[in-house]
Amino acid sequence: MSLLTKMQSAMEKVVWFINETGTTCTYTPKATGTHQEIKAYIRELGNEELIGDYRQGDLRIEVDASQFLTAPKKYDVITIDGKRYAVKDPTGSPRRVGDIIYTYKFIVRGG
Repeated sequence: MSLLTKMQSAMEKVVWFINETGTTCTYTPKATGTHQEIKAYIRELGNEELIGDYRQGDLRIEVDASQFLTAPKKYDVITIDGKRYAVKDPTGSPRRVGDIIYTYKFIVRGG
């Protein structure tokens, strides 16, 4: 089994994990305003990640890229347990293997 095949298999497991155990959220792109239900892996930023403009309460989100037509953009809204968060930093690198993007990772603020 090649390294590429192993990496693709690992990323498919990550996507499966997000879709099976992730938190159900509502994602609303600023450009269209249409609501979309998604599953997301959510965690608070750790103390070692609170650098620059990040602060306590910011959340790191990871979602299955196949749920999106385009990458998340700044000021898009994600609603988690009734609380609204805005995408603060959409530049978190997408997880990809070759030309295939498996997940998007980004930071949100609000609540």
